Amino acid sequence: MGTKVWALLTVDLGEKSSWTSHVASRDGRARLPLLVFFRGQRVSAMRDEALRVLTALYEAVAAVAPRWEVVPLFEFCGWSRQTIVERFNVDSFEEVRPECDQRELSPEWKSRLLPLCTVEPEVEGCSTSYSPMDEVCVGGTFDRLHAGHRLLLSATVAVCDKTIFFGITADVLLAKKKNRELLEPYEVRKGCVEDFIRAMNPNLKVASGELGLHDPGAVTSASMDGIVVSRETVAGAKSINDEREKANYKALVVIPVNLVGATSQEGDAKKLSSSDLRQMDSVSQARGAKGESAP
Repeated sequence: MGTKVWALLTVDLGEKSSWTSHVASRDGRARLPLLVFFRGQRVSAMRDEALRVLTALYEAVAAVAPRWEVVPLFEFCGWSRQTIVERFNVDSFEEVRPECDQRELSPEWKSRLLPLCTVEPEVEGCSTSYSPMDEVCVGGTFDRLHAGHRLLLSATVAVCDKTIFFGITADVLLAKKKNRELLEPYEVRKGCVEDFIRAMNPNLKVASGELGLHDPGAVTSASMDGIVVSRETVAGAKSINDEREKANYKALVVIPVNLVGATSQEGDAKKLSSSDLRQMDSVSQARGAKGESAP
C-alpha cells in the first residue's frame, strides 16, 4: 500500500501459542507499522474465535503504544504470505509458531497477557456466536485512531463478508468536547477508518456517513444484519433494534467488544480514550511552547 514500510509478524494459532508476548515485547517507540498475519483455520468457521484473538492483540498494543498502527490479517479474508508481500511494502519478517517459548517478560506482563483469549462474560441481549454476515455497521467519533478503535473496526471486518457501513460523528456535534481545537476534522477521521478497513480486507464494500445529522443506516436499512459496539454502548444498540422493530425490520445481531485498556468491562470503567490522548497532546504542546521537555 503506497510507500509506507511495514513489519510483518506471522502467527500460527495454536493451543500453546504465546504470540501476544511477541507484540508486547516490541519497542513501541522505534516501531514500524505492523501487520499481524494469523494462520490457522480455527478462526474461520465461527468468527467469535477471531474476536478473542483481536481482543488479545489490541490489549497488547494498547499497553505498548495505544496509537501504534497494527493491522490484523486473516486467511478467511483471502490473505496469504504471497498476497501480503504483493500488496504491502514489507521490510521485516518474523514468525511465531505454537511451540514457541514465552518471551522473557515481567511477571506483571505475563499475568496480564495470558488470560486475554478467554471468553468474556456474556452481555444480555447480545449474540455469543457469530457466523459471517453480509452487511454490518459500526459507528463512533474515531479521533486519533487508537487500539480501542482498531478492535472495534477489526471486529466489524471479521464478522462481515460483503459490506461495512461506518458512521463518523459530525464535527458540529463535537463542539463541547474537551480540547475541541485538537479534534481531527471529519474527513481526516473518515479517511483513517476507511484506510484501516481496506487494509484489513480490500474485498469488502465500504460506505460511510455522518452520525448525528440524519437517522443512521443501522435504523433505516432493512437489509442490515449486524452492529458492532463497545460494551459501554450496548444500550444504544438495543434502542436501535427497538426502532427497527417499529419499522418491521429484522433485529440486528449485536456484537459487543471489550473496552481496551480498561480496569474492568463495566460502562464507567477507566479505559483508553481519545479524550485522554487529546489531553496528553495538549500538555505536550504547552510544554513545547514553553521550551520544556517531556518528563
